[in-house]
Amino acid sequence: MKEYESKSKLTFEWHSLLRDIINNIWLVAMAAVIGFVAVYISGVSIYKPVYTSSATLIVNVKTGTYQAYTNLSASSEMATIFSEVFVQPSMKEKAAEYLGESSFNGVLEASALTNTNILNLKVTADDPQVAYKELKAVIAVYPQISNTIFSNAVIDTIREPEIPRVPSNSVSSSYKSIVVGGLSLIVLIAIAVISLLRDTVKSESSYDRKIGSKLLGTVAHERKYSTLKDFIQRKENNLLINKPFTSFKFSESYQKIATRFEYLNRNGGDKVFLITSVAENEGKSTAAANISLALASKGHTVALLDMDFMKPALHEVLRISKIESPDLGDFLSGNSMIEKLPLYRYKSSKLFVALNASKHSDYVEWINSNSVKILVKKLKESFDYVIIDTPPLSVAAEVASISKICDKSVLVVRTDYVQAADVNDAIMTLGEKEKFAGCVLNDVYSEFSFFGQLGSDETGRSGDYYSYYGGYSKHGSAYKNSDRNL
Repeated sequence: MKEYESKSKLTFEWHSLLRDIINNIWLVAMAAVIGFVAVYISGVSIYKPVYTSSATLIVNVKTGTYQAYTNLSASSEMATIFSEVFVQPSMKEKAAEYLGESSFNGVLEASALTNTNILNLKVTADDPQVAYKELKAVIAVYPQISNTIFSNAVIDTIREPEIPRVPSNSVSSSYKSIVVGGLSLIVLIAIAVISLLRDTVKSESSYDRKIGSKLLGTVAHERKYSTLKDFIQRKENNLLINKPFTSFKFSESYQKIATRFEYLNRNGGDKVFLITSVAENEGKSTAAANISLALASKGHTVALLDMDFMKPALHEVLRISKIESPDLGDFLSGNSMIEKLPLYRYKSSKLFVALNASKHSDYVEWINSNSVKILVKKLKESFDYVIIDTPPLSVAAEVASISKICDKSVLVVRTDYVQAADVNDAIMTLGEKEKFAGCVLNDVYSEFSFFGQLGSDETGRSGDYYSYYGGYSKHGSAYKNSDRNL
């Protein structure tokens, strides 16, 4: 087994990243809602509005007209001086006295525009009426102070104060957008980082770095829905290579894998192959069916056994709606003689299948007995290849026992689905290097496609109904010819 990286560098794969974002977009939406609610709550419980009333004054100096430039310069200086005079405590006291109040409640500000004789006055208070009245009072009483200090100064009001209509410290919509967008962006970045750090097999290159076994083949991603209408109606494609709508790339993937099976057969005499996976929904049953179909299309006689007694899926993959009793489980339990082995020919091909109509809870006893071993031996004598579909390793430890009576084991690994460490553990569980053929990397994207995020599963429940018929032709005297249809 080759060395592999238990903690490899980041693997950037567009489809994986986009799929994670789409699957977790609700978290981004929730972050946006939380940001909006936070802004609203802060506005209700923490935020206190204040109102500002403002006025504009102009300062002039009493001089002759022949000193116009000097007057402008002197007026500018005078405006600067008055900006300090207006904010003195005495000015506020006079204004409060003018209003008949005990104190000046607002905040008085005065500023002179640079190099001009224009003066801006502002009063900010919690109440708009207070701000307006206090500013009016300041403008009314300032001559009492200014005339005693600067008798040659003339101050005129060029913009009268008004009652403010909106708070001067209101939270702008841009600020709200920043809060909402900021939280959404943080969550989005977090999703992307987690996606990039997830130690799964996301591509062929990451497989080479992370998995301690050779890659037997890759299966191109095939869309589960042909059209948008099918997606809305949840009408899934039947992902078999003999379907007319199946893409060339998908079919070619399995033809190449079948060629590698032929190579193993020629060089080592391997005929019995176990197909399994680490977890559910990695596509092992679909892979087992398509590998069998690909081998049969090359002229080989193939027996396909559904030994996933916990959750049989091959009859759904092959679209076989009716399975007559006894099924494979009944046969292995000893309720059927070898002459009544439930093996049926798939269409007019050289593929023969033994299926289960439902799960069998006592399958462990059969596996530990010689029933499975005897069955596999008989099939090996009569068929060119025997393909066995088993439960995932994570839910059935007995798979390792079945692998011992097979020539080779194959592990189906769906991209970006299970941890790379779990894949490596599964490879070691399946036994010695000589007994393990390699992995099939399933659901591999070759290029970016937004509508290619629909994925595939083991059953793909859609497609036309196919008729099936029985009969074992010339494949050994141990198998009784049958005219039964599926």
